[in-house]
Amino acid sequence: MRIGVVGADVPRQIVLACKALPVRILGSWTGAVSQEATELLGAADAVAARVLDEILSGTHDELAGLVVCNDSMADLRVYYVLRILAERGRVPFPVHLLDAPRGGGAHRRRFVSHQYEGLAAFVSGVTGQQADATSLAEAAAREAKLGQALEAVRGRRRERVLSGTTALTAYRAAAQLSPEDALERIGELVRSAAEPVERDESGELAGARVSVYLTGSSHPDATVYTALEAAGAVVVGEDHDAGDAAWIGNAVTAATLDEACAQLADRHTARPPAAARSLSSERTEHLLAETERCGAAAVVALVRDLDDGPVWDLAEYRPALASRDLWLAEQLRVPAGGVQDATAGIIRALQQNVNRKDAP
Repeated sequence: MRIGVVGADVPRQIVLACKALPVRILGSWTGAVSQEATELLGAADAVAARVLDEILSGTHDELAGLVVCNDSMADLRVYYVLRILAERGRVPFPVHLLDAPRGGGAHRRRFVSHQYEGLAAFVSGVTGQQADATSLAEAAAREAKLGQALEAVRGRRRERVLSGTTALTAYRAAAQLSPEDALERIGELVRSAAEPVERDESGELAGARVSVYLTGSSHPDATVYTALEAAGAVVVGEDHDAGDAAWIGNAVTAATLDEACAQLADRHTARPPAAARSLSSERTEHLLAETERCGAAAVVALVRDLDDGPVWDLAEYRPALASRDLWLAEQLRVPAGGVQDATAGIIRALQQNVNRKDAP
């Protein structure tokens, strides 16, 4: 059985241990949004509206259930809409809210652990299968192999063997396929990958290979990555939850479900800070550490209009990155249909910066 997931806070081991497959619904950068989805959701991030539209259109009717994470205001709105529609029979599956706040502290860890127990109860209610020591161990082994494969992808990208587009495709496969099918898909991607081209037909970036790190909004598909890398940039890392910050491959050894939930709650506190649910100071510290780890020469911040959180980080990012001599290209409050124009603006800014550095 397949359990849909909106958001990034679901511990996949628990879903797998309850004999279901977690399938992330990511949305997209482009595409129209129906009037129904717009009216139901109100003013919200366009990607969340496209997620809702996919569900309302019947694209995911084969799901046995849906888990929505309270990891942003937009996702929370999606949950409230779908909960009511599920009660009215408008969507053909039950909907569950997972509220797993970030940060440490014993009280918060206990709360998150109880939330994971509730998640397990929801999935078991759908599948009729309870998580036990055997299923937890099997799920841990499956998830750990997937984590190892993604770690290899990250390493090869840092070595500039894999492009950022290929890495993002690998993450998407891991989030939407069974661990076994994802491993096969990732293997195919690694075997067939080539280094990104140095320039496109128009000679963007004068053939320079600029290593860039992406921050700001999440990237539900490779629209921006493909455009940047076709122009000569190389995306070496990112801090969004569809890429390096995705919670995939993390598993624990536990004899009981209660133990697994408690350990996974501990692991949750150590995850990278999320744009919509973390302090800007935490995000800045993480950004600096990751750009150094990836060897990035520039940072690209692309923030969708009405995406809560990311734009607030920029005030701290600017001086912090300047102190490290890291150049920052910004496109903020990108409208629903403006991703191509925003990406083109980023490419022009990178080109100008490269040419300025190359000037005698």
